Amino acid sequence: METKQHINILLPIAGKAKRFSDVGYTLPKPLIMAKNKHIIDWAMESIDLAILDNLSDKISYKLIFVVRLEHINNFSIDTILKEKFGEDRVEIVICDHDTDGAVATCLLADEFIRGDDGLMIYTPDVYFQKPFNILNKLGHDGHILTFKANSPAHSYVRKNYHGFVVEAREKEVISNEAAVGVYYFKSGNLFIEYARKMIREDLRTKGEFYICPLYDMMARDGKEVTTSLVDSMHVLGTPEELNFFVDNVAPKFGERPIALCCDHSGFELKEIAKKVLDEFDVDYIDFGCYKEKGCDYGDYVIPATKELTKTVDFVMGFCRTGQGVNILANKLPKVRAALVFDDYMAEHAMKHNCANFFSVPSKYVNADTLRDMVKVMMKTTFEGGRHMTRMSKTMNVGKGSNREK
Repeated sequence: METKQHINILLPIAGKAKRFSDVGYTLPKPLIMAKNKHIIDWAMESIDLAILDNLSDKISYKLIFVVRLEHINNFSIDTILKEKFGEDRVEIVICDHDTDGAVATCLLADEFIRGDDGLMIYTPDVYFQKPFNILNKLGHDGHILTFKANSPAHSYVRKNYHGFVVEAREKEVISNEAAVGVYYFKSGNLFIEYARKMIREDLRTKGEFYICPLYDMMARDGKEVTTSLVDSMHVLGTPEELNFFVDNVAPKFGERPIALCCDHSGFELKEIAKKVLDEFDVDYIDFGCYKEKGCDYGDYVIPATKELTKTVDFVMGFCRTGQGVNILANKLPKVRAALVFDDYMAEHAMKHNCANFFSVPSKYVNADTLRDMVKVMMKTTFEGGRHMTRMSKTMNVGKGSNREK
């Protein structure tokens, strides 16, 4: 008879979130709203619990949340988590003091994770895709979910030719694979063994005990640790990251009306775009121009972009080459404009550059091409990760100029 497996999923959410409280937030970070959901809801969408639920005859799991005592007393976070994820699924571990890092926080759940059952630790201030299926990662001593990155703000792993982790570092770029914040250990006992060793030997990074360096210790002991890459990765750990996510990542093309604008040379294609958007049941707001008569695109582009994040999330601008509306748009607040003339350009403008203004050349784009572009834009979102690092650098250029005011 096949033995039923059990997996513990440990979520340490006992941080003070000082960067949020410093700018006026009062709620615990997991309960802060991000668009129409709490941060914890976005985070939990990234792990495929439905797979485990559908195999309940073969596998069981517990969600173990480590929470601050003050968040229970002031915000009933324990009750909210049980209501969200199921009374019978959730265990609450109370943290009544500041710890020396995530590893120390996780050890507060010792009584729930001790034993031979598998352990997944998830630090849930991220949102990633595709949803992680833990069942595909069982079998090795450890597994780390990763994404492509190059910023020293993350932890990194380096692998050998066989695909096993041979080195792991916190806040040090040693490869292009950074840790998402999802860590698997073959057993709770294995995690506890290395966690206690880390603390006993005082192996800190920047004064704290981080989880990822545990795998460096395991690799040196010959443990087999593997990795897998996510498709997209978004960090929600600071107010700035959260605001960017809400304004630029969470919105989907077509969820709200698309702003349309053009000059006289783009008028005909703008009218075609309206028909194409109708085919996809996408609403639009026409900011002009309204006749095929000589005009300046600025009179229509500027009002359209002023609605970004208010009534619209995306703008399509049309002129003969696309260059004019593109140059102007990129000088305006909140705009990341990209010249697009086929579905590949449109897709990657969104995936890699988080474009919210699409400059379309009427000389080179027809109804069929436009239809292909809209189709791909409706199913594409910004990938984040290393592209977010690049975008941050780009957006910081010219800060303090008129464009940022």
